[in-house]
Amino acid sequence: MIVTPLISQKGGVGKTLIAASLATALSMRGYRVWLIDLDPNATLSRALGISNPGGVSGALTYVMGLGRSVKVFTAVTEGGAMTNVRVIPPGATIGNNPYNALPSTAVLTSRLGSLISGVSSYRAMPNFIIIDTPALTPSLSPGLLTAIISNSDVITLVATDEPGGMGWLGKFLEYSSTVAPTRRQDQVAVLNKLANLRGAFDVGVRYTVKILRNPAVEAAWRMGLIPYLVKDPELAQFRKSIDELAVIMERLNAEYTWVGRR
Repeated sequence: MIVTPLISQKGGVGKTLIAASLATALSMRGYRVWLIDLDPNATLSRALGISNPGGVSGALTYVMGLGRSVKVFTAVTEGGAMTNVRVIPPGATIGNNPYNALPSTAVLTSRLGSLISGVSSYRAMPNFIIIDTPALTPSLSPGLLTAIISNSDVITLVATDEPGGMGWLGKFLEYSSTVAPTRRQDQVAVLNKLANLRGAFDVGVRYTVKILRNPAVEAAWRMGLIPYLVKDPELAQFRKSIDELAVIMERLNAEYTWVGRR
């Protein structure tokens, strides 16, 4: 089992869309996937069929210390229930910006670790835990970012080639190396909304996946669909890229399972 958060320094880069599509692709390969939604906007939870993600005890409720348990849902898409995909929504929190009320870094790290441990001890242990996050930076949200890094195996960084879209990657990698210096941790960069797929991008990570900017993907997402499931030729490159990302996660999961963590 591996834990992978999807992280970006700003919203609107396609992080939640990719999380939902990756979970779908892995589930279609027969894997058990759990999604932890730490974004109070709950876009991921709603996309996977949860109608009231803020009205239950969820992931943010738990890590903030406002609840001792979480509500778990089976993901539902336009194709029906995905029985091997479970979702923990963000849940009820305090105020419009719950990040202003977060506990200390140590408490956040412990509670998120406890939540992940509870998921991993489920009667049918998941193969993957995917964490959807809000926009995170070391300066604005150091506690939550540190807690997530400390509890992760593979960090998936989502960036674009828009102005400022990649400049943060180097600083983030430097920061993450100081958070968990003795833990084995891999990084995958998903470069989304690229104007051109040609050319190499050396962003200092082990794996890089490139996705071309495509209005058809955004249109499907706005309609409440999981783009990976839409059988439209215009989405073929997107599906291919998500398949590539899923294969990388399969490979890393095998490495962590058989080789182990340092």
